[in-house]
Amino acid sequence: MMGLTLPLPGGSERHIYEISSRMPNCTVLTQKGSSCKNKIELPVIKKTTFTRAISFLLVTSLYTFALILTPKKKYTVIHIHENLTYLLIPLLKLRYKVVVTVHGFQGFKFYDNKFLWFFFGNCLKLADKIVTHGYYETEVLQKVYREVKNIPDGVDLDLYKKINEKVQKKISFVGRIHEQKGISFLLDAFEKISKEFPEYTLEILAKSEGHLYESLRKKHPNKNIIWRGFILDRDTLFADMCSSTLLVYPSMWEAIPWPALLEGLASGRPVIASHLYGMEKIFNDSKDIVLVKPGDSDALAKSIAKLLKDKKLAEEIGKQGKKTASSYDLESMAKELYEYYGE
Repeated sequence: MMGLTLPLPGGSERHIYEISSRMPNCTVLTQKGSSCKNKIELPVIKKTTFTRAISFLLVTSLYTFALILTPKKKYTVIHIHENLTYLLIPLLKLRYKVVVTVHGFQGFKFYDNKFLWFFFGNCLKLADKIVTHGYYETEVLQKVYREVKNIPDGVDLDLYKKINEKVQKKISFVGRIHEQKGISFLLDAFEKISKEFPEYTLEILAKSEGHLYESLRKKHPNKNIIWRGFILDRDTLFADMCSSTLLVYPSMWEAIPWPALLEGLASGRPVIASHLYGMEKIFNDSKDIVLVKPGDSDALAKSIAKLLKDKKLAEEIGKQGKKTASSYDLESMAKELYEYYGE
C-alpha cells in the first residue's frame, strides 16, 4: 500500500494503518515515524500539507522507478491511496496490478478543477480496480470506469468492549480544525444554546494549531468551550467519546460514511451529523442519527437542544446508532477488500 499513515491524524492515514494491519503479507510505503509494523519508510517534509504531499510524491516516484527496474517483481498488488500518487499509475501498470482507493473528491482541487481532473481522471482509468468509500464518488465513477466497488470505511468495535465510562455533561467534536469539518458552525450553534444549558461544555478533540484555530478561539472566548487537542491514543479517545452526552459531526463534505462518524456511532452516544449526499441511504434520520443541513448553525443548535432536553430520545438514537455501526467492523471491511484484490 502507498500512502501516509499515523502518527498523522487524518482519516485516510488512520484507514491505511487499520486496514493494512489486518491484511496478510501487506507492506506499507509511507513516511518516517509511521506507526505501521510492516513498512518501508521514506523521508517526507511535514512542515505543511502541501510540502508533505509533494515530497511524498517525489520519493514515491523514485521508489516506483526502482520497482519497475528491479528484475524480480516484489508484490502481487500495488494499492494507491494518496490523490497525487494517481499520477504514478501509468508507470506502475508496466509491471503490476494496481488498485486505487478514492477517499473522496468533493471539495478537493484535483477533482473540482476540470484541467487537473483531466490528468488525474485519465490516470485513474488505467487502474485495474477502484475502491470508493462514499456513495457520491461511487455513482460518479461507475459511469466512467470499469471496475469500481464501494467498500465503506470501518470501525474497531473491539476497543469499545472494555470501556465503561460515566456520561458527563459535555458535547464533543472529533476531527480536524478545517473548513471541511464545519467546526465554525458548531461553535456558533453552541453559543446559541450556551445560555439555556450553562452546565454543558463543548469539547474540541482536534489538533489545536493553524490560522483557523487561532481565529475561532479568538472569536469564541466562551469558557465552556474546551480545546482538548488531538488525542492519538485510541483507548483514551474512545473513552472520551463514550463519556459525552452527544457527539456532533458538522462536516461540509465527506465520503459517506467517514471513519470518525462511524466511531461516534459505535460509542452508543447519540450523534448529530450533516445531511450530506448519500446519508439517507445508510442512516435513518431521528432513528439512529440526527441529520441537519450542513452550514446551518440554527438548525444545528435546535437539534442539540432537542437531544439535551429529551434524554429518552437521545438514548434510543444512541442505541440504534451503535447497532448500525456494528455493520462496519474493520475486520469485515479488510476481508472484503482483500477478496476484491483477487476478483
